[in-house]
Amino acid sequence: MVKKGKRVEYELNPNGIKSIPDNEIKTILRGADDLIMSGGRAMLAKILAGSKDKKLLELELDYSPVYGAFKGISQNEILSKIDWLILHHYLAIEYNGRLPMLVYTDKGWDIERETYADELLKKLIDAAENRRYEFVETLKDRDRGLIHLLLEKISDSGNKELITILDAWQTIEFKKVRTKIQEVIEILEKVEGKPKREDQEVISFSANKQWLSIPENIRRQLEQNVWCSSCIDVVKIESYIVKEFSTGIVLEGKCNKCGNNVARFID
Repeated sequence: MVKKGKRVEYELNPNGIKSIPDNEIKTILRGADDLIMSGGRAMLAKILAGSKDKKLLELELDYSPVYGAFKGISQNEILSKIDWLILHHYLAIEYNGRLPMLVYTDKGWDIERETYADELLKKLIDAAENRRYEFVETLKDRDRGLIHLLLEKISDSGNKELITILDAWQTIEFKKVRTKIQEVIEILEKVEGKPKREDQEVISFSANKQWLSIPENIRRQLEQNVWCSSCIDVVKIESYIVKEFSTGIVLEGKCNKCGNNVARFID
């Protein structure tokens, strides 16, 4: 709870800055995303400067994708850039109790939403390639405008490799978003190109969730401890999918030595 009392005053000072490059505007707006109605100008300047401030590290703001983006520039200079954005209506200040907090204006959010959607698309592609299907859980309950823009970008990408992770995403979403995801899947299925790989069949999201709940070092050990009847040896499984059965989950894939079909049961 914010303590009651006199509001903390602030003064905007762009120090004569006439303009800021578009890439810097996008960077500052991206850094502000973790601070909307929870942090102010000074903390944003620390994020962009790559500060080792104790509170910043406690809040894990050093995980921001733009942490240290303006390293080498003084925090006062960075603060001037932030103030320029506020004066030019990309950001605004609203009070939370006595403290002045950052918020997006419509103008600023339009830019940040585009930046963030591009970032999420890259992460989604990486998650699909590495079968980290649990990533879709981070997309639930996000701003609807952001999600719709992300789905438009997925559709425009024509990337059929995303169909499997879209299937997983669809299983955890609400009706309106599920409908939109299905529309995108149908668009991607019509794209000419590589046929759907054998390991891109509809997967069980809950099975992958169980698999990914196992510590990574143990998962790596299990992947390298699979019996191949063709090699008559223990081999590493690759290009596998995870299926769910009443008694546990099964990895179904290929032997990394001979390419024969192999499977590994995990209870």
